[in-house]
Amino acid sequence: MLLAFSLLAAAVQPAVVHGEEMTAEEKYNKLVEQGIFDGFPDGQSHLDWNMSRAQAAKIITLILGLDPDAAAGSGYYIDLGESDWAAGYIGAATAAGILEGYSNGIFDPTSDVTIEQLAKIMVKALDIEVDEDATVEGASDWAGKYVKAALEAGLIPPQSDYTVPASRDLLVVASYAAYEQLQETAEETAWITSAQQKGARKVQLTFNGKLDPDTAVVVLERIGDNGKQRIAVGIERLEWSIDEGSVTAVLEEKIQTGLYEVFLTVPVDEKTTTSEWQFNMTAERLERIELGGADSLPRADGVEVPIHLYNQFGEEMDERPDIFAVSGSHETKLHPERNVVLLNLSRLAVGSSVTVAVLADDRFANRTYTVGGEPELRSVEAAGFVDASGTPVSSLKKGETAYLLLRPLDQFGNLITDLDWLNENLRAEAMIHDFRPLNLPKTLVAGPGGAPAVSVTGGSYLRDTEITVTVYSNLGSVLAQASIMVPTDLELPRVPAVPSIVRPIVIIDPNSIVTVSDAAYFDFTTYFTVTTVLTTDLYYALVDAEDSEVPTEQQIIQQSGLPSMTADYGHVKVTGSKMTLQVESNLPDRQYKLYVVGTNSGQSVSSMATAEINTLTQNVFKLIKINDQSDGGQWRFGLSHTPTNAQGTVYYLITDNPLFVTTSELADEVVQIAKGQGDESKIRAEILAKGYQSWNGKTDIVEVGPAVFSNASITVVLEYRGVRLWAEGSLSL
Repeated sequence: MLLAFSLLAAAVQPAVVHGEEMTAEEKYNKLVEQGIFDGFPDGQSHLDWNMSRAQAAKIITLILGLDPDAAAGSGYYIDLGESDWAAGYIGAATAAGILEGYSNGIFDPTSDVTIEQLAKIMVKALDIEVDEDATVEGASDWAGKYVKAALEAGLIPPQSDYTVPASRDLLVVASYAAYEQLQETAEETAWITSAQQKGARKVQLTFNGKLDPDTAVVVLERIGDNGKQRIAVGIERLEWSIDEGSVTAVLEEKIQTGLYEVFLTVPVDEKTTTSEWQFNMTAERLERIELGGADSLPRADGVEVPIHLYNQFGEEMDERPDIFAVSGSHETKLHPERNVVLLNLSRLAVGSSVTVAVLADDRFANRTYTVGGEPELRSVEAAGFVDASGTPVSSLKKGETAYLLLRPLDQFGNLITDLDWLNENLRAEAMIHDFRPLNLPKTLVAGPGGAPAVSVTGGSYLRDTEITVTVYSNLGSVLAQASIMVPTDLELPRVPAVPSIVRPIVIIDPNSIVTVSDAAYFDFTTYFTVTTVLTTDLYYALVDAEDSEVPTEQQIIQQSGLPSMTADYGHVKVTGSKMTLQVESNLPDRQYKLYVVGTNSGQSVSSMATAEINTLTQNVFKLIKINDQSDGGQWRFGLSHTPTNAQGTVYYLITDNPLFVTTSELADEVVQIAKGQGDESKIRAEILAKGYQSWNGKTDIVEVGPAVFSNASITVVLEYRGVRLWAEGSLSL
């Protein structure tokens, strides 16, 4: 497309020549037919009216065939609220390097476009070369070069004053010239249809057709401030879409703010063609801060609370901003290397509250935690093997060392990183499945990034073998297990490999169990999270707790899929090491026992994992209603739910009209918007207030702030143990 614009710079005829063939009114009607201009209800063109900057952004976006990008618009500018309909057009034109705002993120979408601004927009869109020293009488100093280029290209007629607002007829004439030339010069070699920044190191290219990843070549350059210097940008890898109609370039270094140009070389019909596209990108910046961890922290010293820093693309940042500080209500300090707050809580009473606050650049976040009991090791997750740089590895050579990363969790769900404490409360061993199997005791060490890990080193073996790392509790229960291959040492005589059979592991997280009741049909669905190692299939049985007969592993497997009057049996394929499963049943409300076993492609069966499930009404998760407690000009609300002591997160949107949320997809959209990450255009109501906070049970009150209206609608999503329920109501003063 930009190649076509370059041709236009040399070939476009003065507007007056085209005007002899078609009037401005006729050109306007043609552009209306193409959907570029909007007609008016009265059928008039109103060519004497002025055009706003937002309207100009829409016109130029449609002419160029750019994809609207509302997220980019909101990322560039802070004043698009009153013109949110144009945010996508403004974002697309800015990203393409055609439009730009003022200082401090201001675009001023409702102000009129002046003639000299129109000249600049069209000259930049058509990639017309300008004379940096040019001046034009009646034009501002900055605009002289653009006005002169536009006059010479015949895009605008001469004027005595170029600083006044441009009328619609001027915009029509210039727009039609660009549109007409595009239709005449469009070629199949213009493969790139858009280039958009998708992350701190990611650029997505969309193509006009399907390309062969093996023959297409992508080159990216950053254009210097003077417009002449070109800096090559390294591309680490290309990630092609399934339909090969787009590709994401992952760059070697983070993007800097400025203008970029991408070149795509494609062989077509025994010749090579190159398409190019210029667009703007912005450097990574801190957008929001989140303090992680569970609501309750163990009563111990050196307790870690993770700090998550997210950029404008929703990616977690790996570098701290220059301004970075933490504070807290009790013995708080920042980890010297990692984004972690360290707390000493051993001298506080159980039930005490501790507040942690983080300030980074102009962003602030705080969170209040409750001090729980002494730390207990509840579960350990194996997160895979990595080398010393943190890169995942699947095999070792002789002399190479790998680290099995572990995620030990306490009874509250917090990550435990105290190596001394961990080595006192669990044990690890590495089994080498060589010609003579060997068990080696292991001590947990700090792996890449500081995570607890078990290190293993490849040696000389008589055959291709495995090293299996197993983590046990002090009572001997298997908590985690993973294996890594080590090829035979070529210097030794080869012995035929005998595959080792390692028993699968299945662990149920008791803190993840939550049952949701359907009051209309008295059915319920129970959700629970299982962690598996070396497991391909999961089988479960839900049995009345009063049934004293415990099923065997083989009974659970054999009964899967068969009808039963006294139990529910099921089977699922394993899709990850940690999965959330659900059991749907219409059995009467009472207490049950859940039994789960896993198999490794039918070769071996895990020991049975068990959990207790209570589906009595007061223990079932149900969001009953929103309690309006607004008064004194302040919006406030509480929630009625079961269990009454459920702890989680509450998300809310206050709007001028009800949203009528009826599906989990709509509820998820409410959550994203409440977190400031969703598309507000999907909500067919004006958002008056939004937010989210931790929810600690029936005594909590959400204080939104001063009421905008005396009456408003409210939508609430309550998240408890990973399950979301929603309710709608009203607030009134």
